Amino acid sequence: MEGPSASGRGLKRLRGTVTLSLKTPGEQPAAASSPVGEEEEQQPAAACGATMMRGPVQTGKKAASEGCRAIADMAARLGVAPGVRDRALEMFRRMEEVKGRAHHYYTKGAGRSGDALYAACLYLACRSAGAPRTFKELAAATRDGAAARKDIGRLITLIRTRLGDEAGGEAMDIGVVRAADYMERFGSMLGMGEGEVRAVQEAARRMQDHLDVRHNPDSTAAAIIYMAMERRSPGAGTRKSIRDVSVATGVADNTIKQAYRELYQHAHLLFD
Repeated sequence: MEGPSASGRGLKRLRGTVTLSLKTPGEQPAAASSPVGEEEEQQPAAACGATMMRGPVQTGKKAASEGCRAIADMAARLGVAPGVRDRALEMFRRMEEVKGRAHHYYTKGAGRSGDALYAACLYLACRSAGAPRTFKELAAATRDGAAARKDIGRLITLIRTRLGDEAGGEAMDIGVVRAADYMERFGSMLGMGEGEVRAVQEAARRMQDHLDVRHNPDSTAAAIIYMAMERRSPGAGTRKSIRDVSVATGVADNTIKQAYRELYQHAHLLFD
């Protein structure tokens, strides 16, 4: 009786072993993980092209894809060139790789969207390309509007710290913004011809070389353009009011007036 009983217990143990071997942890997840990984790998490629494909596969692929689409849309609305847009996308991808608590707070905190981060990436990319955009323009392209300006400024500092200072600073060589950098775009929006644009660019360079002006570059650019509009001879084009210049450039009327009053006494130096 002891033999069959012992044999039965041995069989039960054997069956238990077989059952456990068929349900080893990790076997099914390994088989199921492959298609999920392949699907997630393809989403960023469609949203960001080659830019996102250089990064490792991450769990935040959906958010990254949404960010890339948002940056592309924001760049289109701001008239940003494709090469500059791609630089912003690369910057965003790198921030996703090194994101930490501060990054999370400014992009995913209560009541916040990622728009400020997207705008900050575009700001730095435009600066690096010598085609700067103002804070007002960038904030207007976000869902929060003017309220996003503070967050954009903070995120610019954060990006430069994470990707610039920690990487030796070379990647964040954004140069210095000058009034001349705005002239071509502002002039185009106000219907200025090529000759007039060259004239205001030269006026901005002369101001930079000979005058100590403490106003922001976009403000002085708007003031110089308004001066050029006033100097138009009959038949050279319709003169624009300060309000017209303000609407086109995004610089407040009073700010243009203040810069204009300071520069007007040097008009002979700037234009003659």
